[in-house]
Amino acid sequence: MKIVRGFPPNIDKILAKFRLDEFLPIFTYGDILYNPHGLEVSDDLMAHEEVHQRQQKLLRVEDWWAMYLENKQFRLNQEVEAYRAQYKYVCKNYPRKVRRALLQQMAHNLSSALYGRIISKAEAQQLIEE
Repeated sequence: MKIVRGFPPNIDKILAKFRLDEFLPIFTYGDILYNPHGLEVSDDLMAHEEVHQRQQKLLRVEDWWAMYLENKQFRLNQEVEAYRAQYKYVCKNYPRKVRRALLQQMAHNLSSALYGRIISKAEAQQLIEE
């Protein structure tokens, strides 16, 4: 996946839906990973974003993003799949103490305003671990 420092073409639509000022998000748009803040992309996060790349290939990228922004259940399903892949990578490559901390961070993120507070942290953790 190509990494570009900048925002995706649909950033206005994303910002109209979510308040991102407390986050430093990255965005997959087709086969490009938009990294507006130029932060290092860890291998486990790349595993997460590669899931979104595959998901977007199943639909036109514009259609995927439209559904993602407007349909909470679709968004949740897409993110749970991506977080599960990320957690699977973490479990294979990190020690137990690190795994626990990263799982907590993933559950916090999935339950946060970043995704529209669509589930609780406890629910997020349970779904990621399944």
